[in-house]
Amino acid sequence: MRYADLPNLRDVLPGITSRAGEVDRTGDWPATDLSVLAQIGAMRWAGPLGLGGEELSPIEMHFRYEAIASASLAVALILTQRDSAIGFIDAAENVSLREELLPQLAGNENFATVGIAQLTTSRQGGLPALRATREGEKWRVDGVIPWSTGALQSKYIVAGAVTEESQQILFALPTHLPGVAIDPPMPLVALRSTHTTSVRCQGVMLDARWLLKPPSEHALAGRKKSLPMGQAFLAMGHICGAIHCINDHNSDRARRASERLEEQFSTLRQDVLDACAPGNEQRAAEQSAAIRSRCAEMSARATSAAVALYKGSALLPEHPAQRLARETLFLLVWSCPDPVIDCTVDLLSQP
Repeated sequence: MRYADLPNLRDVLPGITSRAGEVDRTGDWPATDLSVLAQIGAMRWAGPLGLGGEELSPIEMHFRYEAIASASLAVALILTQRDSAIGFIDAAENVSLREELLPQLAGNENFATVGIAQLTTSRQGGLPALRATREGEKWRVDGVIPWSTGALQSKYIVAGAVTEESQQILFALPTHLPGVAIDPPMPLVALRSTHTTSVRCQGVMLDARWLLKPPSEHALAGRKKSLPMGQAFLAMGHICGAIHCINDHNSDRARRASERLEEQFSTLRQDVLDACAPGNEQRAAEQSAAIRSRCAEMSARATSAAVALYKGSALLPEHPAQRLARETLFLLVWSCPDPVIDCTVDLLSQP
């Protein structure tokens, strides 16, 4: 499946592309783009059929993320974080909370996001960044959610904390609760419009009704709509954006570069799709780090080629090649466990 097979989405991509530079410059939340996507049903993609969603398969979801990333990596990231929250809520053992929140999100009545890096790739090896202590029928939450995209726009943040017994709890954190403080958006060199920030919790008292599942060793297990290398699809979309930028140069050297990159990209994309095919879960687990690093490395090469083609113009912040090159930095670090970092560094530093 390619973008031509998604007519509603294909029709809105040019507008999203045209606005990408402006929101990169201003750092404004891409409200127009999200509204346009809502109008074609994007806010229903991740939800279950019985609660207002369309219940698309994970691979169908990720084809759409890839397409959106080809126009704006920032908008694609925002949508994946929202849909990730929906996936956790959809998998919740707390049926009443699931039935309360999912129709609201499918109807685009409010926004939700995730804040789970403290349980995955951030701040591991030290004291828990976010702690949960049981106090009667409630949980007291203290600490920090170090990374949360769109937290300022969110009514709920699906977050995880570590208990005194070293177990994990997963919960929907209402952002209006006393003790919840959302920092201003981080001054990132790219993707500022995602309003990624830290969320601080000081003595937040959380009713048990907000828990998605009881304490467990691995609270994040079981999320719906996930793929073992879902990040690769945003990277592939970004590579497509870089190739489009190269094609816009309209020169012989640009055409040569585009032909080479298209051929390499075709091989890379097929490898991603093969690994994500049903029944290849073991293969995906084994190859995830290597394939993700290949995606990041190709993004770095494609965007560098675009910068070289446009010469000094691409050093201006508003130039598309400049934005794409900076966005590659995000792909090098986004949700990257050590095996992915190891593969990426090895690939980038080889002779």
